[in-house]
Amino acid sequence: MKSSTLFMVSCILIASIYQLFIYMKSVENKGKKVRKVCTKAQIFKENCGMDGNKTCIKGFNKIKEYPFHCDCELHVRTESRRVCISKFPTTPC
Repeated sequence: MKSSTLFMVSCILIASIYQLFIYMKSVENKGKKVRKVCTKAQIFKENCGMDGNKTCIKGFNKIKEYPFHCDCELHVRTESRRVCISKFPTTPC
């Protein structure tokens, strides 16, 4: 009798702890905000220069769009144009 009671109490205790753990995980996941990232490509005049990433960011800033990361690649070498692929925090998309 004593061992069966101890077994039942331990099962209930383990089940309660398990339910508490699941609840804590769900509360933790609801508190996190998911940042959406938007990617946009734009063609600008001039080459990338010495630091193409900063050149692209400055180009986007002139048209009132503010990326947090840019990659610069030459688009048309003969016409001295570059393509900037930038990441934004959802504002222009």
